[in-house]
Amino acid sequence: MAVTMAPSGEVRVLHTMKNLNRWEIELAPWALSVMAQGGRAILPQEKFIPHTEYLLPARPLVLWHYTQMADPRWIWGNKFIQLRQDPNATTPQKAGLLNKRGWAAYLLNGELFVKRYTANDKGSYPDFGCNTELFTNADILEVETLGPLTKLPPDGGAVQHEEVWSLHKVPQITEEEASIEQAMKNIL
Repeated sequence: MAVTMAPSGEVRVLHTMKNLNRWEIELAPWALSVMAQGGRAILPQEKFIPHTEYLLPARPLVLWHYTQMADPRWIWGNKFIQLRQDPNATTPQKAGLLNKRGWAAYLLNGELFVKRYTANDKGSYPDFGCNTELFTNADILEVETLGPLTKLPPDGGAVQHEEVWSLHKVPQITEEEASIEQAMKNIL
């Protein structure tokens, strides 16, 4: 992992995986950011298009066996999916999706951590097509990004996955989608 800081204050995190075996392997980079207790993750939904204008699906949404969609930590909105971290929770939760918008965020105490990354339209992603996953339990919340599945040749074949991190002081961002949308206009 190589970490560099731009003059703007953004942090570039370049994850590199190298195959040192003598045989080809297939893998996908998986970058986890483990967040502190008490915050809220925010993922963008795909743009709404009326049924009369577009009939094809927008993205896969993947759930793990232990995920309960009715769990009150989830907020399934029209523009955003949110997941609250609750230190009193007794069950873990996890969901993933193909996030073509290329960002995920975590809000805690008036600070918004934003990860930006590229979605490869031609790539095949693990976990039924996910490039973004959220996991939470009583201790943490993970904001995870994944690169596409890649076959690495033996003896040094490599793949890279880049994230760009930024941290922003923000006025109160409520769970209302208009509040999130307004805050993200000034950041993205």
